[in-house]
Amino acid sequence: MPAKASEGKATTITITTTTTSPMNKLFFITVFFIITCTALSQSLPDGYILIYHQDFSSGTAINDLRFSNPDSWKISEFKENRSLEFQHQTAYEPLFPSPRILGIIKDHIFGDFILEADLMQTGHNNEPAETGILFSIKDSSRFYYISLSDRQTDSTQGIFLVRNASLEKVSDWQTDSIVWGNNKWHKVRVERSIVNRVVNVYFDDMKKPVMTTRNPVLVMGYIGFGSFASAGRIDNIKVWAPTSIPEEADFF
Repeated sequence: MPAKASEGKATTITITTTTTSPMNKLFFITVFFIITCTALSQSLPDGYILIYHQDFSSGTAINDLRFSNPDSWKISEFKENRSLEFQHQTAYEPLFPSPRILGIIKDHIFGDFILEADLMQTGHNNEPAETGILFSIKDSSRFYYISLSDRQTDSTQGIFLVRNASLEKVSDWQTDSIVWGNNKWHKVRVERSIVNRVVNVYFDDMKKPVMTTRNPVLVMGYIGFGSFASAGRIDNIKVWAPTSIPEEADFF
């Protein structure tokens, strides 16, 4: 089961007592909860709140998203944990080089945000392993695409701007590749600030980004997940932001 997304490092304290009565147990739980929540909230920028959270424990959770090809997506179980699964087969063929497997959170338009999610690759070991996160999605032909891939090509491993008929790498820096493994959960975090014109992407290590960009072309838009041709799973999605615009996407 994947580790739940964490907003920061919890602070712990030690309290000594001579009894283990129910009231003392309740006291310990309350103190731990208050301290933990305070520490977690300190890791978020001022004004950020949890706007969206999905762990796919409900069978209807899939209705939160809109897909380029719904037949490629389903909620399934892996080691007794439910998550959103996508397959590499899809009937959707974009008219220009861009990801073919796409699913977007359909009811929220975001500007500044912090996203965390657990991602997994499920393809064969000899196949390319690549999963992406989309943001600032205007429609099916205008968005940013963060490609997390085990190999670097002209269209993978980096941050890309998809704009009409073009796919342009806009990351200022990225690692050479991502080590996915097979059927292993990884935590991903994306920090997007419009004011600072910066996007930082983290993979497992939340202190050192694996890619960055300062491209300011697209601003507000939807958030989503996808891939060019890989199979994988998504779980424990959390999006913090100062606000969002509640508007349902009407594309795909």
